[in-house]
Amino acid sequence: MPARRTLHIHLAQQSLLAVVRHGGRIADNGALHIAVGNPAGQWQAPLAALRALLAEAVTVEHGAGSAARAALAARLPLHLSLSSRWCQTLMAPWNDALLSEPAASRFLTMQLAAVYGDAARAWTASSDDAPYGQPRLVCGIATELLDALHALAAEHGTRCAAIEPLASVVCASLAPGKPQAFAVIEPGRITMAALAQGRVNAVLSQPCSAAWHGELAQAWQRWALRAPELAEVAAVAVVDLSGQHAAHAEGRLPGRFRLAGTPFGHAGGLLEAA
Repeated sequence: MPARRTLHIHLAQQSLLAVVRHGGRIADNGALHIAVGNPAGQWQAPLAALRALLAEAVTVEHGAGSAARAALAARLPLHLSLSSRWCQTLMAPWNDALLSEPAASRFLTMQLAAVYGDAARAWTASSDDAPYGQPRLVCGIATELLDALHALAAEHGTRCAAIEPLASVVCASLAPGKPQAFAVIEPGRITMAALAQGRVNAVLSQPCSAAWHGELAQAWQRWALRAPELAEVAAVAVVDLSGQHAAHAEGRLPGRFRLAGTPFGHAGGLLEAA
């Protein structure tokens, strides 16, 4: 039986990344990277780029990104991930309110509001399905953005099979290597996560500059002072989605940090402009 095709799309501040996978691997010519002009960092810009892609509905027979364009034209369900700018995360302690709705949503919203302020009360909150009694990875997304994504998919004859934080997608992509921790680099932001039994069990996101290579070790060290259990982490996989050329990171990562592949294929140069 042939492997099932799945279409994965990441909405980032300055790019739209699309990949089609056959089973667990990216298909040949299955990565499509589009630069997005978005100086204000608003989610409307990559959403417009996605709308334009879906509107094209053109199948290109050969060349870079042709398999991704074919998957878009075939209206495969969309597995979407969002920049940490528009998808806020935290770890929530276990609470029996998580056993049923609407108590679970109220509890998660309260957790987000305690960290991100009253604005979080207008977000849609969800969490992973960690076992009973274990902390859960929580994400909060502006309800307006979620509604826009579902509406766009329906408008073009498809659906959103998943909408999740970038950290979840990275965790899944790195799972075969069983890392203890990872760090995701986006333009202006570092998100660090520690794993236990293949799940995120601690997460921290903070601003960074374009010179993030020199800031990563200090960021990890400060986090470890607040969470001593991180001292046991011997290696941290680094996923660079900063938009800089991959060569900029090679050989510049200190100590325990090792560059890993991205879930969206090689992004050394964005192929097109939206």
